[in-house]
Amino acid sequence: MTVERQFDLPRRLVAESLGTALLVATVVGSGIMARSLTADGALALLCNTLPTGASLVVLITILGPISGAHFNPAVSLALTFSRRLSAGDCAWYMLAQLTGGIVGTVIAHLMFGLAPLALSTHGRTGAAQWLSEGVATFGLLAVILAGLRFERAAVPWLVGLYITAAYWFTASTSFANPAVVVARALTETYSGISPASLPGFIAAEFAGAGFALALMTWLLQPQSEIPTSCRRGRAMTVTVYHNPDCGTSRNTLAMIRASGEEPVVIEYLKHPPSRDRLGQLIAAMGIPARALLREKGTPYTELGLADPKWSDEQLLDAMLRHPILINRPIVETPKGTRLCRPSELVLDLLDHPVTHFTKEDGEVVTGDRGIK
Repeated sequence: MTVERQFDLPRRLVAESLGTALLVATVVGSGIMARSLTADGALALLCNTLPTGASLVVLITILGPISGAHFNPAVSLALTFSRRLSAGDCAWYMLAQLTGGIVGTVIAHLMFGLAPLALSTHGRTGAAQWLSEGVATFGLLAVILAGLRFERAAVPWLVGLYITAAYWFTASTSFANPAVVVARALTETYSGISPASLPGFIAAEFAGAGFALALMTWLLQPQSEIPTSCRRGRAMTVTVYHNPDCGTSRNTLAMIRASGEEPVVIEYLKHPPSRDRLGQLIAAMGIPARALLREKGTPYTELGLADPKWSDEQLLDAMLRHPILINRPIVETPKGTRLCRPSELVLDLLDHPVTHFTKEDGEVVTGDRGIK
């Protein structure tokens, strides 16, 4: 669900369309195969479930670096509201997904010698079905958003495993994807859904995605990321966005502690700030996004970020996709926010700064900020 390189929009749209087509071809094709091999309902569902979960792992892994591997309008819309995708790109993504889904149905039909398209008569409606779709999509978005925050590399597996499970614990067998719903209305096979059932399913899916976005946005925001003005009855503590492998970051943290403060330490490579939070930090520092970029030991050159064509918003996207690009340490206190390079810059942000400090390399910082 993340983008590892700066791919242009046409390539991203092809990736979204291709991924959705292959996903739908897997769902529809495995359903046709299952019904041709067994009349046992449970076994047929298992035969439909396992290929779908497996294909999600594969498709997200190989196409995620290009487009983010949404394959789902509900996912794209949620990521747009969370400012990970522009509104214009979202509209194109949705069109690519819907187109790809229909193509996937056609491919599955042709592989099994069926007519390219056939409207389904399989009714799936009622409160239980709608609730199931809302729950399924809620869970999918929760898995994606939490995975992006805490364990990005695991997202393909998290999504694949979740959908595999949701096939079995939801009454609707977890469509959880408006583009897939539309595509499955065009197959009169095991996995079909009648066109009359589409409005209820799609509405439930977008509602579930909306609830997930609202809850997870709140749940995934640590207390240290909540602005001071939103806290009641206590002052904001010192917060450090820290990389323990960086000497400057370690010296800064040690200076803060030597001054009598115990800061909130956020190891941002493990727990990257949200887009809103990173934007707030940059604004508070009064610097352009480019000034926060780190070049050494990062994909700065590989991504071509030295090119002045990149806007602040695009550079922000790059830092969110590659947190190692965020320079460190960033220190936030009631006195201000600053990128503390060199580390003694932190002393201006503290109420009781240390007057004498020896850095790891032996340099001595004195009360007048001179180094001996």
